[in-house]
Amino acid sequence: MSNLRAALILALWGLLALLGTPGLDFLDAKTLRSAADQAAWRSRNGEPWETVGLVVTRFNREVRLPVVNALSPLQRPFRVSQEWFLYRDGPSKVRRLEVHLDHELVHRSADPAYPWLADVLRNRRIRPVVESTCASANGPNWLGLGRLIVARARAERPAVERVELVCTEAPFPGRDATVHHRYVASAPAWEVAPG
Repeated sequence: MSNLRAALILALWGLLALLGTPGLDFLDAKTLRSAADQAAWRSRNGEPWETVGLVVTRFNREVRLPVVNALSPLQRPFRVSQEWFLYRDGPSKVRRLEVHLDHELVHRSADPAYPWLADVLRNRRIRPVVESTCASANGPNWLGLGRLIVARARAERPAVERVELVCTEAPFPGRDATVHHRYVASAPAWEVAPG
């Protein structure tokens, strides 16, 4: 009985290692499959890495991925999912929130030259609201964030006539940003709306 238990435990650990192999989660079934991709790999990497890379990708394609695909439905209910995607590539796009009061830029995310309301908008509890607002034009948080910024702008600058929240997007590292979407509120109604 103890031999059977040891064999089952060993098989289980083997499956978990196969399912959650660090680094192989980034490879798909097409990696180094074509002759052109293999030739490019060989030209970039010398011995023994050329052989190791081809063996690893073939093992992943022919052994690991079929087992992962067969056992994936079981991972969620047993909470044993093993995927390693932490800090893989970093951001591909940089999104920033800009606040314009009467067409004057007063705040830009992570820009010390425009610090108005930065202490609030960079707060760890508010920052996810700002990020989700700039990630999608139809996100769930834009109206509340807009109301907060309009209320603060009207309290600090009573003569303000127009408040704009402009979400910009640029390829990493963030230069040459373009406007992704915007929200506008103006006197006398002060209703925040997509603009």
